[in-house]
Amino acid sequence: MNGNEPDDTPKAPLSLNSVHLIRTAQLNTLSLSQMADGKANILIGATFVVFSLVITQALSGNVNWSVICLAVTAFASAMCAVLAITPPMRAKVVPKDQFNPLFFGHFSTISEEQWIAGLFDGIRSDEALYRIMLRDLYQNGQVLHHRKYRYLALAYRLFLGGLGLTLAVFLIENLI
Repeated sequence: MNGNEPDDTPKAPLSLNSVHLIRTAQLNTLSLSQMADGKANILIGATFVVFSLVITQALSGNVNWSVICLAVTAFASAMCAVLAITPPMRAKVVPKDQFNPLFFGHFSTISEEQWIAGLFDGIRSDEALYRIMLRDLYQNGQVLHHRKYRYLALAYRLFLGGLGLTLAVFLIENLI
């Protein structure tokens, strides 16, 4: 063999423990997603408490630059946290090679009959079933990494940066 010829050797059967490995990875990914949602919800609550205090200050007529800095950064932080936990709601046709029959955002774009037929085709062999499970795991990880954690990290950075900026502006306002 020179490396360009197809390998005709039969594939070894997958270990029974492979299902446990995939399920464990799916549970870990789900747990990480739930933790990200929880952190985003905590940050949303904290920013709205801060934002409420700022509104109270503004209504009393006591508005200064430090209060404005706090309001703007708290609001921006809250928006990023909301984006982290809000799923995109655009229904789009998914290319067949990226279609995930276990993800509602994908199968909601096809009829129930198409979904059932496609799922039955996918579960007829162990390898096809594993591929469905692995695609679901991979795509969930991609959403977690590229969407949830990106927006969540930005939200926390904005919140902490806003607190630091507010402190600096407050000190400048009161010391000068």
